[in-house]
Amino acid sequence: MESAKYQNSLNLLERAKLVTPIGSQTYSKSYRYFCEGVSPAFIDRGNGCKLWDIDGNEFIDFICALGPITIGYNDDRINEVIKEQLSKGIIFSQPTKVSIELAEKIVDIIPCAEMVRFVKNGSDATSAAVRLARAYTGKELILVSGYHGMQDWYIASTTNNKGVPKSTSNLIKNFEYNNIDSLKILIEENKNNISCIIMEPIQSNGPQEGYLEEVRKLATENNIILIFDEVVSGFRYALGGASELYNVIPDMVAIGKGMANGMPISAVAGKRELLELIGSEGVFVSTTFGCEALSIVAALKTIEILSQKGTYEKIWELGSLMKNGLNSLVDKYKLENVINVSGLEPHCGIIFDGIGDLDYLDINSIYQQTLIENGILTVGINNLNLSHTDNEVEKYLNASEEAFKNIWIAIKNNSTDNILKGGKVDPIFKRNIK
Repeated sequence: MESAKYQNSLNLLERAKLVTPIGSQTYSKSYRYFCEGVSPAFIDRGNGCKLWDIDGNEFIDFICALGPITIGYNDDRINEVIKEQLSKGIIFSQPTKVSIELAEKIVDIIPCAEMVRFVKNGSDATSAAVRLARAYTGKELILVSGYHGMQDWYIASTTNNKGVPKSTSNLIKNFEYNNIDSLKILIEENKNNISCIIMEPIQSNGPQEGYLEEVRKLATENNIILIFDEVVSGFRYALGGASELYNVIPDMVAIGKGMANGMPISAVAGKRELLELIGSEGVFVSTTFGCEALSIVAALKTIEILSQKGTYEKIWELGSLMKNGLNSLVDKYKLENVINVSGLEPHCGIIFDGIGDLDYLDINSIYQQTLIENGILTVGINNLNLSHTDNEVEKYLNASEEAFKNIWIAIKNNSTDNILKGGKVDPIFKRNIK
């Protein structure tokens, strides 16, 4: 039986459910995002672009720990600088020299950065940016587009808002990405109350021509602070992120994930007049672990590697191979109505729609189960790192073709019977299901 391959995972998952909500410390890494029973639930080790679960099964990984792995798992160059720093110590009672070196490096490479504050998670960085914008403007309303973390100020605007004071939701309004009119309307309706616009500058297939420039213009004309949430896009599309890629400069940027190849670090960076508010009377952005040195030296080495000639050309070329291959397969199996190839090349993959009695999660589950059977880990949209090669992308495309065949059969039969062997993918954030 397929489940026998994952017996240790299944046993440990039962233990985990007793002591950890959803069996995992991170929503998108939990069993609910995989086909329970026929998928790994716990990883033992990684190397390059491969992972091994606790049952010894090997996988090519295109999740990359939800984005932090930009170089590859267990990279010797990064391990060495971590070991060297570990021999000196992890965290101290005052700052380290390396923290200043990393701040200087970020000022060099991030277009809007004049000062930098290190924190740990993406939510820390976006929340710090929003607090600074509110402190600077004296206004409270936030306009958002994209996903910005778990803190009250953002999650109040989502369906996962239980436990958040209802009054908080009055302080945040969503606008539609690539629809400049939706932003203009919100600004007109709330002109004197808006502290900031915070947005993921790259969503789905990226910004339409002139869109980010128009957002920048509206923010400037209305004295609104513009924040780019580049926790995902930073260090993935270009060294300087979307700001560099599109030459649109926000007032502040939140970065994280890929900057230290898996070590926990994030930052808010931006104009001096904004960042200097930290430490002034009444403005507080400070964390015990903001100067933790292992992550800082890992970030310095990761940025050094990413700065090498040809790095981003390789990532874009691999993504192009993946994206073109997926588009060809969608055409071949005439699945345009249920499978959409989405994303810019370094962060691309597929999203699913329902058809007939099958909802989008049925299609998603068939796809993912088939890829896992072929030794591929993905959650649909992929991340690429420097250890991936054409060979891994070709294996991914071969597995995707097998998955598309299974999806075609399920559509023909209007059922997942005799195809879906395990549990159904059950994400925390759900789209409207057909």
